[in-house]
Amino acid sequence: MQSKIFIFLFLYIFCFCKSNQKICEGENCRNGRFQVTYENGDHFDGVFLEDVKHGSGIYQYANGDVFEGEYRFGYKEGSGTYRYQNGDKFIGMYSKGKRQGLGKYIYSDGLVLEGNWENNQLQGSARIVNAKGSLVLEGIWKNSRWMGITPTPASTNTIEVSNPE
Repeated sequence: MQSKIFIFLFLYIFCFCKSNQKICEGENCRNGRFQVTYENGDHFDGVFLEDVKHGSGIYQYANGDVFEGEYRFGYKEGSGTYRYQNGDKFIGMYSKGKRQGLGKYIYSDGLVLEGNWENNQLQGSARIVNAKGSLVLEGIWKNSRWMGITPTPASTNTIEVSNPE
């Protein structure tokens, strides 16, 4: 009797339960390199796997921003460059669509903010250098806010602010 109940439960679960994952079937499924223009005006040129961005690609937003880099299961993942229409850009690592790991935010005026990013926020040690490469500010950051100067063994507890020109 127990074996009949077990078989019944197994067949019921196997036959009547459906996965929540999107199933890609037939000709409606994109696999390989495609160009897609979305209803909102965004455009993607890159690799798809079962109708999901997966691999290298270029995503052009309708507002003029552009992301060029790697995707994994629909998310920005790995190295990439995000160029803003105002001339700023971010070059660095992404995880699940967010800045994660080492990266540089380069402002259109040449200032460079480089450090570690977690969940799209600057975290830990970071520094700002001007267009000529001179140090402007160095310190500890938390949630993209400067918290203070990085202690060093021979620190004089002073910083030198450079003119970016």
